Amino acid sequence: MGRVWLFDIQGWITLLLGGLLALITLFTSYSHVRIPFLGNVALDQSIGVLLLLVLVPALVGDAQLATRCRLRAERDRARAADEAAQERDLADRERERAARQAQRQAECNLVQLRYQLEPSEPKAQRVWDVISLLEEYGGLA
Repeated sequence: MGRVWLFDIQGWITLLLGGLLALITLFTSYSHVRIPFLGNVALDQSIGVLLLLVLVPALVGDAQLATRCRLRAERDRARAADEAAQERDLADRERERAARQAQRQAECNLVQLRYQLEPSEPKAQRVWDVISLLEEYGGLA
């Protein structure tokens, strides 16, 4: 979402439409208003100009507040997407680590079974090599 100066695009559209509405109100002649159950009420046109002047800061404040809310929501969505990506990466690394550990465990089991089925000097040496490797790297981690 684009942001120019203080407002985003939607904020500028709000200001533009609110300004147009204020100008239409300002240049529309009125001298009285018909209120149901009360009848006609005479209006002084200078009061309308003052009310429109009071409207401008409220309109600007509303547009700025809405812009901040939209930008905060966009930031929150981006942060949530980043956190989800980090969690996926962490889960991928954990799966890879678990797969490597399972592969080492399977290799250790295979060496052990081969030695148990057919004890020989080369296979015994291989068992000792695996034991040394496990001692050096702290087990199967």
